[in-house]
Amino acid sequence: MRRFTRLGFFLILLFASCAPQPDSDTVGVSTPTVSPPQAPAHADEIRFGLIGEPPLSQVNVWELFDETGSTYANRALFSGYYPRLYHLAPVNSSFQPLAADGLPSEVIQDGEGYSATVKLRADLKWTDGSPFTAEDVAFTANTILNYEFGYDWGAYYPLDYLDHAEAVDKSTVKFIFKQKPNAGVWQYGILQAPIVQKSFWESTVQKASDGLPDETLRSKIAETRSKLEAAQADLDNLNAQVTSLRVNGQQNRKVEGDYTRMQGEVVYLQSTLDSLLEDYAAQVKSAQGVLHDVAADGEPTLGAWMPDSKKDGVWVNKASPDFPFGVPNFDRASYHFFEDGNEVSTAFQNGDVDFILSPVMKLPEGAIHNPSSSARFLVFNPLNGYIADPAFRSALSCMIDRDFLASEVLQDNAMPLDSFVLSIQWHDLNLKSPCNGMDKSARVTSVVKLLKDAGYSWGREPDSQSTGQNLVMLNGEAFPRVVLLAPSQEEDALRYAAAKYVAEQAQYLGIPFAVREASLDEIVYAAYSSQKYDMALMGWRLSEYPAYLCEWFGEKNPLLYNSDRFGTVCQALEKESNLEVAHQAVSQIESALMSELPFVPLFTVTQTDVHRHLSYPVPSIPNGWAGLYGAPSYAAPMP
Repeated sequence: MRRFTRLGFFLILLFASCAPQPDSDTVGVSTPTVSPPQAPAHADEIRFGLIGEPPLSQVNVWELFDETGSTYANRALFSGYYPRLYHLAPVNSSFQPLAADGLPSEVIQDGEGYSATVKLRADLKWTDGSPFTAEDVAFTANTILNYEFGYDWGAYYPLDYLDHAEAVDKSTVKFIFKQKPNAGVWQYGILQAPIVQKSFWESTVQKASDGLPDETLRSKIAETRSKLEAAQADLDNLNAQVTSLRVNGQQNRKVEGDYTRMQGEVVYLQSTLDSLLEDYAAQVKSAQGVLHDVAADGEPTLGAWMPDSKKDGVWVNKASPDFPFGVPNFDRASYHFFEDGNEVSTAFQNGDVDFILSPVMKLPEGAIHNPSSSARFLVFNPLNGYIADPAFRSALSCMIDRDFLASEVLQDNAMPLDSFVLSIQWHDLNLKSPCNGMDKSARVTSVVKLLKDAGYSWGREPDSQSTGQNLVMLNGEAFPRVVLLAPSQEEDALRYAAAKYVAEQAQYLGIPFAVREASLDEIVYAAYSSQKYDMALMGWRLSEYPAYLCEWFGEKNPLLYNSDRFGTVCQALEKESNLEVAHQAVSQIESALMSELPFVPLFTVTQTDVHRHLSYPVPSIPNGWAGLYGAPSYAAPMP
C-alpha cells in the first residue's frame, strides 16, 4: 500500500489519488474554464507569512517535486511557475483543463498496450516567447521515467503504468501505457503533472543521463533474475522430493545432494542480484542528484506566477504578464519568513502580512476552520460476531452527535464527518445518516426502535432522561464487554477525547464498554495484523479520488470486512478511466458502506486559515486555502 505522509504532495496534486495511510498525527466534468473568478477589487501585493528559514536559492524543478526539495515553503514559492494540462478547480474540485484544449481522449487498446491523447492550447508561450508544445509534455514525462524519479514525480508518472509519451504533432501529445490506467493514475495523476520546457533542459538531461545504468548492467540484472527464478523453481521441486522421502522414512543421497547444491546456487544468485541492484540504485540516485544540483537560473516558466526578486529573505513572485491561466487580483505575491509563531502572529496583528500560511498555536479572532483530509473512523472487528450486526453498528452511529463531538468535545479542532468520501465531486449527497440533525431525545427514540426491531432488549430501556441497562442480544445473552482501542491523550488528544465520548454513548445504551489506551502502532497492528480487538479509533489521510475504498474493502481486504460484494466492482474500478463510470462504481460502494457501516465516520481534523482583508470564491474548502499555499490566483483584496 502506498504511503502518503506528506501534506505537500497531497495538496500539490489538488487532492490527487492515493491509497489511505493509517494516520498518526460528481465526477461529472463541468464546463471547462481556466480563469479564476474575477473580483472588482485589485491591489499591488498579497503578503504571506511563513515560519522558518527562507530558501537560499530557487530549488530547480527536478528537486522541487522530489523528496529532497519538497518542502511546504518551496512549493509555496516555486510550484506556480510550471504549467499542468489539467487541474481540480479549488472551488468545487471539478476536473478542468489548464494547458490542455478540452478533455483528453478515451484510453484505448493500442497494440499490446493502451494509449490516449491530449490536445494542447495553441495560445500558450513560455516566458522566453517560445511556444508551449507537445514536445515539452513528452520530454517531461520521458525524463521522469528514464531517471526513475520517485516521490511526487513517481506518483505523477508511475513506471508501472506509463511506458512513454510522444508528440504526435506540435499540439497533440500521446501517452502510451503498459497497462490500462484508472482515473487515479490518469485524470488524477499524469494529467495534473508539472511540465518543463524541453529546449532549456534537454542538453542538461542528456548529459546527466550518461550516469544512468547502461544496457550491460540492465542485461546482467535481467539474466541473473531469470536464473534465480529457474533455480528457485528447481529448489522448490527438490525440497518437495526431500520432504516426501523423509516423511516416508526413505533417503536418496543424490536428491539430497542436489538439494544442498541448489540451496547454495539460490543463495549465490540472490546475493549477486542484490549486488547488481545496489549498483543500479546507486547509479540512478547519482544521476538524479546531478539534475538536482543544476541551477534553474534563466529557466523559462509558464504559470500564473513567475519569479521577480529576493531581498532580505523576502521572496517575491509577480503575475505572469501574459495571464495564461486568468488574471489574478494582485500584481505580486510576497513571502515573508519569521522565526516562530509569535513573530508571525505579531506581524499579522500589525498588518505586515495578510495570510499566515504556517500553523500557529494561538489563533486570532476570525480564523476560518476547514475540514481536512485527515479523517477519523470508529472501526469494528468483523471477526467479533456480537458487533458484526449492522443494526448494532447503526445504533451506535446514531447515538454519536458529530456536530456536538466536533464543536463541544473536540473544541472546534475537528469538523463533523458522516460519509466515507470527502470529495464533493465523488460523494453522493443523497447518502446521509438517518440521524443527522436529530436532538438527543430523537436519537435515543430512533435507536431504541432500531434495536428492538432487530430483536434486542434491555433490563431497563434507555430514554431521553435515563441510561439503559443490561442490553440483551438476539440469542438472549447479555451483550458482552466491548473494548475500544484508542491513543493516549499525549499521543493524540482528539482521538482520546473522541473515544471517551463514544464510550459514554455506548454506555447510555446499556453496553458494557471500556476504552483501552494503546500506541498508534499497536492500534494499526491490531487492525491490520493480529485482529485482536473489538473496536479501534483509527485515522487515515484520504485522497480526493477515493481509491482508498478498494484499498480497504476490495480484493486484498486488509481489515477483513466480511463481504465480497466489492470484489468485482473494485476490479473494474482499477482499470476504469471513464469518470462517469468510475463515479457510478464509487457511489455503489459508498452506498453499501453507509448501509452496513463497517466503519463509523466521526470527524476530520480541522485545517485553519488565518487571513484578513482577503476574500476567496468560497470561504472554506477541504484543507483550507493554506492547503493551496494561499492560492494567490484566487484571492481578492477587501477594504
